[in-house]
Amino acid sequence: MLTDNKSIAIVGGGPGGLTLARLLQLKNANVKVYERDLNKNARVQGSPLDMHEGSGMDALRAADLLDEFKKNYRPGADKALIVNEHAEIVFSDHETKPDEDFGNEHFRPEIDRGPLRNMLLDSLQPETVVWDSHFISMEA
Repeated sequence: MLTDNKSIAIVGGGPGGLTLARLLQLKNANVKVYERDLNKNARVQGSPLDMHEGSGMDALRAADLLDEFKKNYRPGADKALIVNEHAEIVFSDHETKPDEDFGNEHFRPEIDRGPLRNMLLDSLQPETVVWDSHFISMEA
């Protein structure tokens, strides 16, 4: 395996970096994630993310985290409601769109960044994330 006996550094502990770390650890790679936050509780995480088939959902499946995702996502948050200037509903898919339709290419379940980050952190081996690490430069 290409990752055997390799040390891999990932700069940034956002959703992408943590997911990559999980995927690499599943392949028995030695991974460290260097994150500038002081610790996992250093700040409130930003707005929710919607996960798409062919990208985020595929990554969660590959990381064996789909069941954990289902425990933490926001059912129905991907529904749309459009109103006019008088607050009259012009469009709504609330009656026709199911709350859960995993596997459908148009289903984009949302998850708050805090629970997503915690889910990813909990899936990693202890001491994977090196907190309070600021990337300055890289040398060969």
